Amino acid sequence: MSPRRLLLIVSYVLVLCAPVFAQTSEYLWYEAENMRGFSLNERYEPVLNPSWVNPLRAKAPGWGINGPGVSAEWSQGGESEWNSAAASADETKAALIQDVEIARAGKYKFWVRYADWASKNENFTVRVVQAGRELFRREFGAGDLLDPHDETKMYWGWAFAWDGAEATLNKGAAQVFIEIEKAAQARRHVDCWLLTNDLAFTPQGRRKPDFAAWRVLREGRPVESLLTSAKNYDAPALWQQQLLAGRDFVMPWNTAREFWRDYDKPPAERSLYPFHAEPIEEFVKKYAGQKDVPLFGSKLAAPVVYINDLPEYLKEGSAFLRYARETKTPFAVLINYGAANFADEAAAQAAWKLLDGELRGQFLGWISGESVGYVWDKSATQLKINPQMSRRELMEAHRVFYTNAIADKWQTTFRAPTGAQWDKLMPAQSTSSTSFAHALAEWGVRDLGLETATVQPGFAMRLAFTRGAARQFGRRFWYYHAPNFGDSATTFTKTQNFAGPDNFWHSRYGATMGPSLSWYRKSLFFYYMSGASAIYLEQGYDQFFKPGPGEHPFQLNPLGRISDEFVKFAEKHPERGAPYTPIAFLLDPAHGWEMTDYPHYPFGVSPISRHDGALRELFGAAYFPLPETEGEPATGDRQAYVNGVFGDIFDVLVASDARPDALDAYRAVIVGGRVQWSKTWAAKLRDYVQRGGVVMLNAAQVEGLPADLLGVEVSKETGETDTARSVNSQLSTLNSQLNHNTKPSKTSDLGGKRSNYIRKIVDSGQLTVDSGVELRGPVFRYHKIAPRTGVKVIATTLDGAPLATVNEIGRGRVVFVAVPDLLGLDERLTPLAAHLLKRLCTEATPVRVVGDAEYLVNRTTRGWLVTLLNNRGIYKPQQGLAEVRREESVEIMLSLRIGTLDAARELTNERRLALTAQNGVTQTKITIPAGGLAIVELLERR
Repeated sequence: MSPRRLLLIVSYVLVLCAPVFAQTSEYLWYEAENMRGFSLNERYEPVLNPSWVNPLRAKAPGWGINGPGVSAEWSQGGESEWNSAAASADETKAALIQDVEIARAGKYKFWVRYADWASKNENFTVRVVQAGRELFRREFGAGDLLDPHDETKMYWGWAFAWDGAEATLNKGAAQVFIEIEKAAQARRHVDCWLLTNDLAFTPQGRRKPDFAAWRVLREGRPVESLLTSAKNYDAPALWQQQLLAGRDFVMPWNTAREFWRDYDKPPAERSLYPFHAEPIEEFVKKYAGQKDVPLFGSKLAAPVVYINDLPEYLKEGSAFLRYARETKTPFAVLINYGAANFADEAAAQAAWKLLDGELRGQFLGWISGESVGYVWDKSATQLKINPQMSRRELMEAHRVFYTNAIADKWQTTFRAPTGAQWDKLMPAQSTSSTSFAHALAEWGVRDLGLETATVQPGFAMRLAFTRGAARQFGRRFWYYHAPNFGDSATTFTKTQNFAGPDNFWHSRYGATMGPSLSWYRKSLFFYYMSGASAIYLEQGYDQFFKPGPGEHPFQLNPLGRISDEFVKFAEKHPERGAPYTPIAFLLDPAHGWEMTDYPHYPFGVSPISRHDGALRELFGAAYFPLPETEGEPATGDRQAYVNGVFGDIFDVLVASDARPDALDAYRAVIVGGRVQWSKTWAAKLRDYVQRGGVVMLNAAQVEGLPADLLGVEVSKETGETDTARSVNSQLSTLNSQLNHNTKPSKTSDLGGKRSNYIRKIVDSGQLTVDSGVELRGPVFRYHKIAPRTGVKVIATTLDGAPLATVNEIGRGRVVFVAVPDLLGLDERLTPLAAHLLKRLCTEATPVRVVGDAEYLVNRTTRGWLVTLLNNRGIYKPQQGLAEVRREESVEIMLSLRIGTLDAARELTNERRLALTAQNGVTQTKITIPAGGLAIVELLERR
């Protein structure tokens, strides 16, 4: 049989075996804050229009960005994704614009989620325009959607609500306008909108529709792995923990001025360790002269002093200097919102000489929470950026600005040429951490921090950026523990308590405000097991209390009891191994992507692009069901911690020419977003694949890469379909044989022709081909491609056009996807992309975890450590006690894919776990209570 006839048969079989499905609905969900048309300030950033300020048009003209952190938002679950759009009540003319593609002609419904004010109008108009014709116009906000006595409205005067209207649209490009045409009684505040031809669908809250790719990720169908065989499962050298001041792990603690004031007192009359606790006199009374002191007596503890106190502490003869010289203990300096003002030039230079000389080995660095060096005051005049700059130009502008501004800051402080001290800066950003993690490491930061607010979505995802940057550039990373939920925090102190009516619109601090205690506990263990070199508590003095009413002993409060348990665990189990993350995402060094900034524009000014949407979809799939849990009412235990379908198995790298060899530590690399390839990286990808690595990339990422690496010739001609067919091994083999016997055909020849002759061959049983998985969803566009000789086709359209291929090179392979950005016309991940991610990631680690829990795997010299988090059962609102559903405990089964399990124990309670055998596999079982965690050691049979 000729090769041409074989191809026609394959094409025919794919069509013949395709089951009949109803047309999949289209769901075009867009965030208002990502649209064009926002007013800009003098620095080209979107104007801010937060609801708790509620400015007039004169202060915030046009559409501005409204963001989180406001009680009114968090009490009802917050905005969809992170921000929203807002305009003042007296605004009369403003327009937001979004370009979209209507995939199918027909009837649609336009839904919009906005702030519905009690007994007030908040008028705005939505229009949809196609080919210059207005096909839809509707005024929203003319009256109450919800009862004025709705619970949320009675608190804040407004509540988010959905309203919708039908439209008839044509296939093709369209523009959606959200416009203000007149003043209103209340501010206009638009969160998101949905355009769908599923007329029976009604959106609820901030929950998105059940996108087709989500269903693929959710289903448990077995898949054939795209990974090559691993040589071994040892942790690469790149992942080995680096020491910080000679220690594997450090707990920096804020210290009270009273400790240094009392340092000259007899030991029996003072604390033996630097501390910070409230009330201070009660702490000293209980622990004076004692060696056995919770938290501060730990060998892991290291003092932190505030920068404002440096002139006193670095003066010869000071208690701090004597302590540092006597104990040789490492220490850090917190610089948040502060400055050191030395009396004269000589004192400033003497202090610098100490830090840069005698104390340099003990000086951990400048802790900079929430900021890179606290040089905001200089940015207005020194940071030269605008929206027309490329992202690489924007990144370079930030490097120049920060380097010069921080160097100038220290020059002014110490009256000496100190430089920027990148190697001693310890920045811990919360927002923008994903944008700048790799850049900071490349600029010279040795200890890269990460601050996480309670409901920032996907701690594991954010950590993958920070840990990946630290590993790629040979750095360390650390965790800045800040339990803020909106602007509330669980705090057992009197010092910081905004519980009164003067702060109604601002924040709440108190015993039941902020995140759950479960969140607090999980955070400490999670970051420790994820490889953090240090964990620093933002407050640190909120660990003890003297409760009332009545007379009670001074004691650890609930937070302190959790911290004390953790510290004892870390002391007892210093060998935590290396987090095992075999899959890396590879991004452009200047990707600028961030989910949770305010505003969230990359580098503050760069408009949101399809590139950003592609990254959000990709990471949403990698950590699925992250996009689903984002839609739930906000609780730290659900948005921050997610039971990812693949586990926490990822790091993020960037295509920086400085450290391309970091790639070799990973079994597979998924290229994300748009990457500007250099010759260095084109060569590195080939070398990586030849050595056994797997690279997955798509049609939007081919510029600068040779066709023989991709394995396909990519045409500019495109096609559209709503269905992909995953081709199984038998069909791939047949296709490979075909390619070996013919030259690449024109892309237009790749579809099959139906004929009675082919039907007779198939019907007679001369050829049987098992059909693969059908992946149907919204319409997507693909580039027509011609696979090269020997390249396997692993996915096609129903008429046989190739959509995904595998190019075997050396010991590895390149997986190419013809769908640009992996997105459909709706700018959502395609089911095909979700399926390929499953094939790449499902069996990436040798540890099998079955059950509904988040998990992280660490490789040790003895075996494996598996950290398990139950992220169900605790539902804690921003204010008030948590709802505990104890019935939501989870049962987890653990086993090894390779090797035999010899023993298992749970380390937080030192309990041995029983082993059982089933179908020749040795496994162990553990039950994790609601909101609980377990760290299970698995020992292999030698």
